[in-house]
Amino acid sequence: MFRFFFKPHIHESFALAAETAAGVALIAAWIAQFLVFRVESVRNAFIISRTLGPISGLYLLSAAIFSLTFLFMTLWWRDRDVSNARKHVFQFFLVAVISFAVMTLPFVYGFEISGLHV
Repeated sequence: MFRFFFKPHIHESFALAAETAAGVALIAAWIAQFLVFRVESVRNAFIISRTLGPISGLYLLSAAIFSLTFLFMTLWWRDRDVSNARKHVFQFFLVAVISFAVMTLPFVYGFEISGLHV
């Protein structure tokens, strides 16, 4: 019944599309979190559920960006030899994970210089 989910392998283009989409979604998530923390109108726009607050919009945005990027990259790399892109996609994913980890630390996105008014 569940043989579809237990294949011996998946296509490389499919795996690289998922890895690229995850990297793009992580980068979009930390940028959106920064904007939500800094801009009141963006924070209000991201509130989908009042009980969850703006995190509901952040999760929805990340899921939508992942889905769209995954769909685009799957169509782009369909029936192509993408073995030469394997190293670059993995490096991009690592940079995305590290940048997400660093940029979502509270003292990074909450940093401000007091006394300066723009």
